[in-house]
Amino acid sequence: MKISVVIPVYCVERYLDRCMASLMAQTYSDWEAILVDDGSPDRCPELCGAWAARDGRVRVVHRENGGLGMARNSGIEAAAGEYLLFLDPDDYCEPELLSSLAVAAEDQGADLVLGGHTLVDPKGRKRFQVPPGQRVFRGPEEMRELLIHTVGSPPEDPLDFRYSMTVCGRLYRRSVVEAGGLRFVSERRLISEDLIFNLDFLERADSAAVISDASYCYCTNAGSLSKRHRADRFEQDLNLFHAVRERLERYPEAEWRLCLNRLLISRARFDIMQEADYHDLEDPAYPLLKKTEEILRTPELQDALADYPWRRLPRMQAVFTWCMKRRMPWAMLALIRLKRRFL
Repeated sequence: MKISVVIPVYCVERYLDRCMASLMAQTYSDWEAILVDDGSPDRCPELCGAWAARDGRVRVVHRENGGLGMARNSGIEAAAGEYLLFLDPDDYCEPELLSSLAVAAEDQGADLVLGGHTLVDPKGRKRFQVPPGQRVFRGPEEMRELLIHTVGSPPEDPLDFRYSMTVCGRLYRRSVVEAGGLRFVSERRLISEDLIFNLDFLERADSAAVISDASYCYCTNAGSLSKRHRADRFEQDLNLFHAVRERLERYPEAEWRLCLNRLLISRARFDIMQEADYHDLEDPAYPLLKKTEEILRTPELQDALADYPWRRLPRMQAVFTWCMKRRMPWAMLALIRLKRRFL
């Protein structure tokens, strides 16, 4: 069972060799790697060529710069494996990742296999995040449950997402992708293209296996797309909210409303924290209070907060959500600074 590992490459010469070395160290050998050079202006094209010369399982696709989603699409189109796996070049994987995923795919005949991941901070400290128990989902009702809990968690869950929205470190049956004509939207048009791809895939898949493996190492680099400050991030998150809602409206609202609202509330919380970090650590002249108040006034967010059972959230999330509901920006910013200082 061949796995096509799609690796989009752009300005990652600092990390690419680490990523590729981790792939070469896999205990599972039936894979191909597709390095998609997205018009990278640094030494990445040269490094890609060197890895292709070193191992015949590695191929290189060169393209004009189009962004992460478009690079992944080029990788999908070049793939020949039964399954696709997406690996970001500033991340890496432990030697057993492909083997753990492949065993589950073969044993369960699953269209999708997903596990957890290991968060690695810039100091090398690791924190494991795994799904809540191993499970196999089959049939429309169970697959709908998985889809909805990929959007967001019920209030009682400790994490905002029961099943992470990332596409990295998972196996996707390529025939499902091709039959549905599935491709990534550009992150320049819609933030969190991973979530949209996952929802579209889950709508078409018949089965999924969840395993407890956390061999995918997600490195939290300050310069990554997900961490980089952008003034329009919450506006983009609202676009994502509406795109997700469109995909959920085919199902009974009672099944997904709380999960969708938690998605928006969590995105607002993250965005406000990022605005505070940018103001405090990079640009003291940045209009932090104004930006925070603009987020809190958003009608979609106020609707989500209006009857959300915030008391059922984990304690710190509950306090922050109550402050959002009451539109108390100073209290929220104080909480952010306390967390940054002591946690």
